[in-house]
Amino acid sequence: MNKNFINCLYFTAALFFFSAFTAYGQQYQAYEDHAYANPNVSGVGSSTIVYHLNQPLETTILADLEAYMESLDAITQVDVNEQDISIQFKHATTNQNIYLFIQRMEMLYINKNSKTN
Repeated sequence: MNKNFINCLYFTAALFFFSAFTAYGQQYQAYEDHAYANPNVSGVGSSTIVYHLNQPLETTILADLEAYMESLDAITQVDVNEQDISIQFKHATTNQNIYLFIQRMEMLYINKNSKTN
């Protein structure tokens, strides 16, 4: 009985360390930049990107979106019209750098407030 208990402890410790090392490895897993690409975004690699709208947004939503983006420190200038959103960053961009920003912009303003035809 005592031997079975010791073997169970070894087995439990092995499972614990395996899961801990696996989680540690996944935490630092890196993806290539193209994995973060968005089909609506052009100009990645320069400091100016353009987000192409699939559907026009209301002018009040565009004004709110412009005010939100201009409040961010990394952005120097924003030009918004009914078809495109041009965003000037302080530094050259990569897909990974702007991924979360674009995703948040889509979630809060674009997908939520698209005009229904």
